[in-house]
Amino acid sequence: MKSPIQFYESNDIEHTPRLTAPEVANLWSQYQNDTMAICIFKHMLQFIINKDVKNIIEFADDIAKRQIEQISFFLNEEKFAIPHGFTDDDVYPKTQQLFSDQFCLIYIYIMSVNGLGGYSAALGTSVRTDIREYYVKCQNETMELFNKSLDVALEQGIISRPPSINPNNQVEFAEKQSFLAGFFGEQRPLNCIEVTHLFWDLKKIQVSKALTLAFSQVAKSEEIRAYFWRGIQVYKKQINVLEAILAEHNLPVPKSEDAEILASIEPTFSDRLMMHHKALLGATTAGFYGTAIASVQRSDVALAYTRLVAEMLKLTDDGAKIMIKHEWLEEPPYLEDRERLVKRK
Repeated sequence: MKSPIQFYESNDIEHTPRLTAPEVANLWSQYQNDTMAICIFKHMLQFIINKDVKNIIEFADDIAKRQIEQISFFLNEEKFAIPHGFTDDDVYPKTQQLFSDQFCLIYIYIMSVNGLGGYSAALGTSVRTDIREYYVKCQNETMELFNKSLDVALEQGIISRPPSINPNNQVEFAEKQSFLAGFFGEQRPLNCIEVTHLFWDLKKIQVSKALTLAFSQVAKSEEIRAYFWRGIQVYKKQINVLEAILAEHNLPVPKSEDAEILASIEPTFSDRLMMHHKALLGATTAGFYGTAIASVQRSDVALAYTRLVAEMLKLTDDGAKIMIKHEWLEEPPYLEDRERLVKRK
């Protein structure tokens, strides 16, 4: 079987080693997320009016489809089953518009940011030459998508710029334990690292909240609608926490995207697809909250993030239980059960 993308065939060694567990995990997860994204794009492309936004969504759709082809090649070569993922059955035709053009653009922008982090992690855990070349290509294409979406958002004036800080004229080193304090006594201003996390994490969960709002409107099952509505309340609380910290220091907050969700209540995507997307958002959110905990230095900000990540993990865990109950959670490849093989069970 010939690779659909010539660049990824290994020809620098006579023997191509088997895929490692991390390589299989990365390819399997990417297949799930790319097939899901194609369904989202299919709905968006029915309604987008703005030519620049439509070009970007089409570019993202083309990237995802080519990646699915390449992942299928890798897995077929190793005789792994191609994942079920998501198909045309998971997006319903002839429905009402659910997202504005502006939301589609911001969605692509934020998902490309998340994608860059995911591909970097996949590259860092891959060993085989062709797999590493593949993820370098994924990074480059996603970087192009990121730049295009951000440029259009800036041109259209719909991106919220992070706050600026005035330049320091000298280098300083922490001299007091109050540098870490945040609850009592002397409290220093936020530093640029803390502002970065607060602002961008807030923007990401604003987009997640808006998408969850859309899903809550169009889910078929009352149980799933209730779960999404609970997620909205969690996001609302977390947004308030991060906004309060920024407001305390007279810093601006990014614009909410809730108004860019239209009033459709027609089923648009399968409940399974929307639950998977919500799980992806939950895992991604927990990840950047964890990064913030490791990076911020004021104890009150770190504690706030610790509480937020615990809430998000609980919400995500409850969502996984719902997916298992409905047999919606596709299992990744497992190691062999050696005991079962020995005992012929």
